Amino acid sequence: MSETPNFNALRAAGLIDEGLDRLAEWDAPWTERFMVLAQQSQVNDTLDPKLVALIRLNIDVTATHLYAPGVRRHVRDALRLGASRAEILEVFKLASVVGIHACALGVPLLAEALAEAGIEDLPVTPGPTPVCDAVRANGMFNPLWETLYQWDPAYLEKFLAMSFGLWKDGILPPLWIELLCIAGDAAITHLYGHGTRRHIEAALALGATREQVLEVLKIVSLQGIEACELGVPMLDEALKAQAAGR
Repeated sequence: MSETPNFNALRAAGLIDEGLDRLAEWDAPWTERFMVLAQQSQVNDTLDPKLVALIRLNIDVTATHLYAPGVRRHVRDALRLGASRAEILEVFKLASVVGIHACALGVPLLAEALAEAGIEDLPVTPGPTPVCDAVRANGMFNPLWETLYQWDPAYLEKFLAMSFGLWKDGILPPLWIELLCIAGDAAITHLYGHGTRRHIEAALALGATREQVLEVLKIVSLQGIEACELGVPMLDEALKAQAAGR
């Protein structure tokens, strides 16, 4: 496939799998145009290469996507680039706390529906909530959590106790965490605008440049090729079965 030098280079480096081999055979020009974009994100120095691998891993492992072939590939790539088990596990834990978005999105909508229906909305008297208090003091308390705090402060306290430490345990730099969160929230299978904005603001406050944040978003934009990575082998299999009369 001499007509696809960028595809060949990425394939040889293990950055894409055999799932796209047939695509390169069927439509070499289109495949190569896509790989020119992918190759650019591999050779620039805007972000640390290890962070790039962790961003791609975060996109694929998050519950809104759960794309196992990509997770395996990006784990291998992250290890190759020097990531530790603890750092990769930190990405998995960071992807896990995205579940709070269900409450950030749904609880305010429930509050609006209760008000429209004329149903009384009584807050719960909170007990001690030291983690919530610390998150507030740190400026990281999402205003969309306020109603959840009023209704079920014990649940929010336990959830934040699980997640807040990721910003404090020193396994990944705080800026990297914010860039990873931008990727997870902006991912095409999530597109959570409120979180994307909050984490962009946090990243800028930590010293991120426009180019770094833009690079994260460009990496996310390349996630779409997984449609071909998943679908082309299935199409190939179906065509072979059809030709065999099955």
